[in-house]
Amino acid sequence: MPVALPIFPLNTVLFPGMSVPLHIFERRYRRLVSELLDTDADTDAASAAAQESARGPRRFGVVWIELGHEVASESGQGAGGAETGVPTTGGSHASLPRISAVGCTAVVRDVRPYGDGRYDLVVEGGARFSVTDLSEVDPSSPDEYAQASVSFLPEPLGPDVEEHAERVRDLYEVYCERLAAIGMAPETAPDLPKDPIALSYSVAASTVLDQAEKQRLLEAEDAATRLAVAARFLRRENRIVAAPTLPNLPAGPFLNNGVSFN
Repeated sequence: MPVALPIFPLNTVLFPGMSVPLHIFERRYRRLVSELLDTDADTDAASAAAQESARGPRRFGVVWIELGHEVASESGQGAGGAETGVPTTGGSHASLPRISAVGCTAVVRDVRPYGDGRYDLVVEGGARFSVTDLSEVDPSSPDEYAQASVSFLPEPLGPDVEEHAERVRDLYEVYCERLAAIGMAPETAPDLPKDPIALSYSVAASTVLDQAEKQRLLEAEDAATRLAVAARFLRRENRIVAAPTLPNLPAGPFLNNGVSFN
């Protein structure tokens, strides 16, 4: 059954179980967060907790920006005058940014509000979804954010999933060892979970890949397929890390642990 979600375009692919810090300053997304966190005024803690329980988890939909910009100015214009902040799913006359049709819910785990309306959030990836319909937003309005009708995607294991999982664990161990040997490390090096579905997302989130490749992993139809694709990526990355010219490559992707800005 389709569910309505506010949509937050991001230059990072969010995976289930993955934590991401966000700094919210753009007006439309300050409004989104404000409405998401809203409780009735002058209520005690118990009443506020009851409101939270009735509303369910504080969540919105994160979708990767395939084309365009993550940050808009107050005028709604980004670098070079390109429209930003108002997502579309494509089309010959689409305004920027263009977003992917598969995303992940972001569940708010921590909030720090500022007096000027900005927020620092820590969100955790929840469930994958497919965008079935995206609302039209007036790009001239700095306060409007997109909403989408989404369908949540199943999480099947797929055939031979344990074999794929064992292969990925071995390859990921080599990956971490080779990075450590040259004084680098993945953005996170988690204790890999036993569950194949959780394993597939943990490895996808922590391996240094292009965002298009991460989106491909997010969209995989089952855990076995995701693990098989991750294994191919890991074999390639292990060859790259072992190459003698690697120290001459930019280290930014390996060392970037910064906050994502809206």
